[in-house]
Amino acid sequence: MITGRLETRTSEDLNVKALSGCEWRVTDRRIARDNALSLVGFISKAEGSYEVMEFVDPVEHFVFPNWDDAVAHFVTAVLDDHNSELS
Repeated sequence: MITGRLETRTSEDLNVKALSGCEWRVTDRRIARDNALSLVGFISKAEGSYEVMEFVDPVEHFVFPNWDDAVAHFVTAVLDDHNSELS
């Protein structure tokens, strides 16, 4: 893990912003936008699949067949019905 980055992330913690018609930036909305640690990774669409670059140590690359799986990759914790985190 990169020092200073939050280890658990729910879908509500993510902010996915389109950079173009086929590229998106993924940030953690709990970390100030001017802090480089808020940048979690990128998603790009290529030839019918979604490529994910995740900023961990070292940087990792993944390929997913659909958008939902690509975004879900960045989620490390889920919320239960009472909005409390489960690991």
